[in-house]
Amino acid sequence: MPQLRDFLSRLRPAGAPGAALAAVPAEPGRRLEAELGPVLTLLDGVDAECARLIAAAQRDAEGITAAARAEAASVASGAQQRAAAVRQQTRHEILAAARAEASATTASAGQQAGLMRELARQRLPGLAQRAVALIRDLPGVDDQAEARR
Repeated sequence: MPQLRDFLSRLRPAGAPGAALAAVPAEPGRRLEAELGPVLTLLDGVDAECARLIAAAQRDAEGITAAARAEAASVASGAQQRAAAVRQQTRHEILAAARAEASATTASAGQQAGLMRELARQRLPGLAQRAVALIRDLPGVDDQAEARR
């Protein structure tokens, strides 16, 4: 690193001796090259290193993305299989419940039909007697019955 004295020595007075009015660099090209050359030489490998790091990061990112996609596909496949199994189990449970309900409804309907048959069996003789009595009470029915005999 150049010292302050070296920096100031680059400037020389322009004009007559005495108070300096302006200053210009003595040897701008060589001095700048000598001063900045070593620093810029150190930076030569930095561009290559940056490019290498960026390429490695892109490869890593592609690998991570591929792994994430594979894992997502695996999770989705597992979820689809579990969903299919749950649907199948639910279907079996619903069918079993529907069969049980249909069996209970059929049994209840059978009981009600049996009760109706029993009620009809009990009421039929009385209803038949009432019907015969109503028919006999009709005018002219006794006359026709005697005529048939």
